[in-house]
Amino acid sequence: MKRPNILLFVTDQHQRSTIGAYGSTLVKTPNLDRLAAEGLTFDRCYTGCGLCSPIRSSLFTGTYPHDHGVLTNIHLHPVRQELHPDKDILTPRMQKAGYRLGYVGKWHVANNHTPRDFGFEEYVSLGDYAAHRKKLGIPLPEEAMNYVTPVSAVDPAPVEHCRPAFLADNAIRIMRGFAADKDHPFFIRLDFHGPHLPNVIPEPYASMYPVESIPKPATYDENLSGKPAVQSVKRRHWEMEDMPWNVFMHHVQKYYGEITLLDHQMGRVLDELERLGLEGDTVVFFTADHGDTMGDHRIWNKDYTMYDQIYRIPFIARWKGVIRPGSRNAGFISQMLDLTPTLLDLCGGDTPEGLHGKSLLPLLRGEDQRRRDDAFCQFHGSHMGLYSMRMVETERYKYVFHSNDIDELYDHGTDPDEALNLAEDPTYAEVLRDMKYRMVDWLRETDDHLYNEWIVYWLTGDEKLAIEAPGRRKAKW
Repeated sequence: MKRPNILLFVTDQHQRSTIGAYGSTLVKTPNLDRLAAEGLTFDRCYTGCGLCSPIRSSLFTGTYPHDHGVLTNIHLHPVRQELHPDKDILTPRMQKAGYRLGYVGKWHVANNHTPRDFGFEEYVSLGDYAAHRKKLGIPLPEEAMNYVTPVSAVDPAPVEHCRPAFLADNAIRIMRGFAADKDHPFFIRLDFHGPHLPNVIPEPYASMYPVESIPKPATYDENLSGKPAVQSVKRRHWEMEDMPWNVFMHHVQKYYGEITLLDHQMGRVLDELERLGLEGDTVVFFTADHGDTMGDHRIWNKDYTMYDQIYRIPFIARWKGVIRPGSRNAGFISQMLDLTPTLLDLCGGDTPEGLHGKSLLPLLRGEDQRRRDDAFCQFHGSHMGLYSMRMVETERYKYVFHSNDIDELYDHGTDPDEALNLAEDPTYAEVLRDMKYRMVDWLRETDDHLYNEWIVYWLTGDEKLAIEAPGRRKAKW
């Protein structure tokens, strides 16, 4: 079988509910909706970690952050962890299989190494965009900010010179060059900076959605009673405690506008793929590294909470002639972790032992495949310091373990907004027990450094199970 080209779109901090294919009736995403109509939409995709650097690094290793060691964003903290090219099991195998590799946009995997050090022959960075704006004599978006809220504004540049357009331009340029080489397939990764804040975007996108049309989240006025203290701290950090909705909704307006802007730029790339006659020879993936609460629970950003707005993310795949158009899959998958063995399967490379994900190729082909009925996610800290959290989610329940605070348990059957923490409710004692045992299974299977006798006993109270766990763990990294 001919090895297909692979095109991977990754957005940053993108809440899945803002996409038409995932139920949005307000935000316009015609190109992503077209991709879904022509491909396969995964309804239960989760990010392995709700933070940029850790989960972006996972694509190159096929393992959770606790294994590869990039626990937080690479520019934060004295830890200063970053991924070394020696840990990359993906791109060397793709190169060996004859693929030409191109990377455009946000990197955030290493400070001292670029995608070129990881085998990408073409690389266009966000720094290249800054130089492009300077050459044009146009101030950078952040320099030109006319503040509406602290991190959203109107970019004075025309659409054709905004950052997403520049990145799409270069992805198209690289694709044209690779397409001329008939002897080698390509892998092009286009990573947009948005809709991660600051949302500084040009018109008509900045005011595309009238603020009065944006619904106030059901949990915006939640008082966070019975929730871990870090959530109230996070509100204070972002000065959200007393922020009325009629102020915050102006930022949501720009967030929504950027999503439509990104959709239009992805559409340009997809149109060029069609113009080049490569649609049938190319597998297209779309996903996000993680989401954003965007005002739910009156919390902003993504860290120190594990709500579905952050961890349950979009994932769409299109492979014309192979994937049944308009299909959906309700099984649990983990985007970067499952994507690594999937890419290796697609390019014909060998898949090493010890990966934490499972290839999606049988699902893309419509073959029956039994998968897990739960998802495991983790968080290790961010700008407010290191902080261990783990999450297990099933179709109905979610359990969140905080290493230094109270547990969280949510029943999506009665509380889809995750407003009521049921961890102390005695009527949910058996559910909580089951979720804790599931978590121990995941900790053991993935060789998590939290899998030790102290944590296992704390979670289960089971002395026999605790004795089976190592007494003291030393991280690989």
